[in-house]
Amino acid sequence: PWRGEQVRMALPTRLPPTIGSWLARIERGETDGQKKWTGVPVKAARQRGKFVRAALRDALRGLDALHAAGLVHQGLGPSAVLLSTEDDFNKGGTARGALQELGFARDAASLYPAHWVSTDGLELSPYGEAAEAGNAAADPLELGLAERALRRTVSPGDPFERARYARADDMREFGLLLLAGLVLPNAPPGAIDQLKLRSLTDGPFVGADADGMKTDGVDVPQLREYLDADDGLRVGGVGGVELLDTGGAGSSGWDLLALLLHPEWDQRPSAAEALAHPFFDAEMAIY
Repeated sequence: PWRGEQVRMALPTRLPPTIGSWLARIERGETDGQKKWTGVPVKAARQRGKFVRAALRDALRGLDALHAAGLVHQGLGPSAVLLSTEDDFNKGGTARGALQELGFARDAASLYPAHWVSTDGLELSPYGEAAEAGNAAADPLELGLAERALRRTVSPGDPFERARYARADDMREFGLLLLAGLVLPNAPPGAIDQLKLRSLTDGPFVGADADGMKTDGVDVPQLREYLDADDGLRVGGVGGVELLDTGGAGSSGWDLLALLLHPEWDQRPSAAEALAHPFFDAEMAIY
């Protein structure tokens, strides 16, 4: 009752779709594309590839805007990209994506949570000051960004270098999201999941810098060779490896991943530079 009257509210019956929920439907064999493209694996893979690439391109535009505002996302993953639709049969390259889960966002220069910093980004907010003084709750979303920046940067006290590292860290996570978005939905159900793929990028295929020291990058050529050798990751002979070959030598998705997951963080492209990569405009083809 409200003001003495009976009222009825219409509540959503499900959460809006994300790449994460779409991948879960793929795993269960419930998407329109899986039902209607049975027997034509090349067309199915191509359509799914266009679908994911279009959504991630929009998410990358959002990441570019976030970085331009002096923030970093720090929560990139399949559930962080909203989808305009889960119809991967009819929509293909017209699917739209948008970033969400900005609760992890941080001020790029200070690496503090965004709500700890004033709107001009130059000083702590009252909450941030209270937290620094120990009079407020500790940061519940600390994912080790400050510690990684301390270990990886030459001048960790330089706010500009910290900001560059934080943005590069976001770009690495976007690269892992791109890899998962094209490999996972184009493998047979149960063949590989996000956790297993992440264990490969963070384990045996971790990248090394010029001095041979392991970094948070990925040895992309070796990872591609490993995935390419596993026929169990293909449906009808087609998988994510082939889709990432789109664009050909020098312009493929693998070339973009090699940049995004570069072992040297300062060699990774910005979001704007990644958007200009030819992979996003290449015809989705199977080579």
